[in-house]
Formats: sequence, C-alpha cells, structure tokens
Amino acid sequence: MDSEPPVVPSETSRPSLLSPNGDECKNGDSPSTANSHTDVDSAKTENDSLGDGCKGPGVMSKRQMKKLIKQKQWEDQRELRKQKRKEKRQKRKLVRQAQVTQNQEDHLNKRTRREIRPSNMRLVIDCSFDDLMALRDVKKLNKQIRRCYAENRRAIHPVQLYLTSHGGQLKSNMEEYDKGWINWKDIHIKSEHYKDIMKHEDLVYLTSDSPEVLHELDEAKAYIIGGLVDHNHHKGITYKQALELGIAHAQLPLGSFVKMNTRKVLAVNHA
Repeated sequence: MDSEPPVVPSETSRPSLLSPNGDECKNGDSPSTANSHTDVDSAKTENDSLGDGCKGPGVMSKRQMKKLIKQKQWEDQRELRKQKRKEKRQKRKLVRQAQVTQNQEDHLNKRTRREIRPSNMRLVIDCSFDDLMALRDVKKLNKQIRRCYAENRRAIHPVQLYLTSHGGQLKSNMEEYDKGWINWKDIHIKSEHYKDIMKHEDLVYLTSDSPEVLHELDEAKAYIIGGLVDHNHHKGITYKQALELGIAHAQLPLGSFVKMNTRKVLAVNHA
C-alpha cells in the first residue's frame, strides 16, 4: 500500500516569529536578534532625522561649534586689538607732529632764503699743491673742501667760493668718490691758477708765516688759502709763493682770540 506524500506547509501555515515589540522576525533570526536589528535601525533613523542642526540635548552642531570658536578667538584678541588701536593713534600723532615740524622748517627755510645776502668777497682755495700730497692726504683735502662748500651754502652771507688749479689727484678722487661735485652750485671750479683769472691787486694770501696781521676784511679782495694737507712737511710754502708772485699776504688774528701753543695753521675748512 502506497504511503501518502509528505505535506509541505504553506507560507501561510508557517509559524511567524514575532519580536517583543510585535515586529516579524526575519528568516533565520531569533526574536532577540531581530530586536537588536530593530534597535540599530531605529537609532540610525533617529540620528539621520536630527541632522547637523539638532543632535539632541547637550550635543553641539558644527555650525554652533564654529561660531563658538570665532567668538572665543575674538575675546582672546581683545587686548591685541586694543594695543593695535593705541599704536595707530600714536603713529597718527607722530605723523601730525612731523608735519608740523616740517611746515615750521619749510617756513624757516623760506624766511632764511629771503634773508640771505651773498657777499662780494671771494675766497679762493689754491689747489696747486697736488703733487706734494700723498693720495690719503688728497682724500682729506677733498673732505675739507666738501665741508667748506656745505657751510657756505648754509651761510646767511655766503662768499664767492673758488677752487683754482683743480685737477690731478684731487679731481680724480672727486670724480671717483664724490661725483655730485659737478652739480655744485654757488662755487667756481677752475682748472686755471688764481693769478690768471683774478686781478693781481685783489689777491691776498692768508698764511700763518706772514708777519702781517689781518684785522679787517675787504669785500673787494680775493683771499687765498692753501689747499694743502701736509702735516707741516712743507713749512712756509704758501708764504713763499705769495712772495714769488708779489701779492699781498697776511695771517688771521688768531692770537688775539685763541690761545695756541703750536703754529697757527688751520685746516682748509677752518680758515
């Protein structure tokens, strides 16, 4: 007798496994496993629904965190901003003071220029001793000439300043280290000797070896000083030149105003 085929339960006849919250368990899952899946999915869904704007109580969003950081930085830099404002005020104050000072100096310079009255008196620096000086002494002479020029430019009653016999080492040194001399104003730079460009009777050589003492200056005269830095190696050379040329000579009255225990020889810019 044939046996009956086994009865396969239908989908509807299968027992369903329900999780504790009433959800149907997936195939192969026990009620406890199904419950775990459900909790994870529920938490994920909740977090997704909150987004960046709301993450529950006590949780700060990225936007809020950035805002808080900026606010803290602003507070931390309060003293720095205060110091910078103070420095700016001080800088503006200094600029205003500098402008006031500059305006005062400009006004003074304009007034001084109006008061300048050039003298007709000529002062000649005789540069004919170039071959008697070492290069280091020529450089010193160049510096002394620059000082003479600068002082005369600032003077209220500037003299007519001359450089004569300009050439040789002195000219080369000026061209190499002081190229601006070519643009000097209110100075007459001549390659000729002073005796060839001025009247004989106008010339007065200022030399400490002269027995004559100069008590008064004559604006009609041309006073000559020797452009020589020799450390007393060539004593009396300027006096000798004056005698040879037959021109007037004199010494400045230094003994009446200055006590000097040495020879009364001055640097070019002191004469």
